Order: sequence, then C-alpha cells, then structure tokens
Amino acid sequence: MKVDLNKGVLTISGERKTKDEVKQEDYNKIETYFGKFSRSFTLPDNADIENIEAKSDNGVLEVI
Repeated sequence: MKVDLNKGVLTISGERKTKDEVKQEDYNKIETYFGKFSRSFTLPDNADIENIEAKSDNGVLEVI
C-alpha cells in the first residue's frame, strides 16, 4: 500500500493479491477482490499537511 501527498491531493493506492489468495471472510467490505486500486482526496486549504500520519493495524489503514 502507498500513501502519497502531492499538491494538496492525498492518494492511497495499492494492489490486492489474486482472488484465490484473499480470504473474503476476513473483510467487512471489499470494493474489489483483487487487482490494483487507487483513491484520491483533495485536502482542504487549512489542512495541517506537516502532521499527517498514516498507520496500518490488522489490515485497516488509518490516516490522521
């Protein structure tokens, strides 16, 4: 998984393993079962970009 910040746009991207390697019962919601994914968010002008933190715990990504 990759988290990138460029010109006020936060992009989260990555790639899931093939369908056979993903255990569906481990997830509450899955947008895609396998393959590449990317989501971008435009941050507000008052966002404190110097203090953005990201952590992953047990398969859940949290961005603060």
